[in-house]
Amino acid sequence: MVKMTQEDRQYFKNGVKTLCGTELLFAIRVIEDKDLIKVIDGKDLEFMKKELGRQAGAIWAKLLRALKKLDFKEAERILRGGTGK
Repeated sequence: MVKMTQEDRQYFKNGVKTLCGTELLFAIRVIEDKDLIKVIDGKDLEFMKKELGRQAGAIWAKLLRALKKLDFKEAERILRGGTGK
């Protein structure tokens, strides 16, 4: 069983904040892998899901703001990442 240290949790939490929509979907798929679930501590898995869920909410809010302004370039940047230039 693999357990995360406090340093690991902080690193994960900070890293999740930088994900775009596409990367977020990939990260969710990775932590839901049936083989990975067997080796990751349950509490750590819940922590990762919670942090990814928070980022999903942040991405959704940013996306809605961009679409409300009809800023499709920004909406694409939010989903795909990059600078949008």
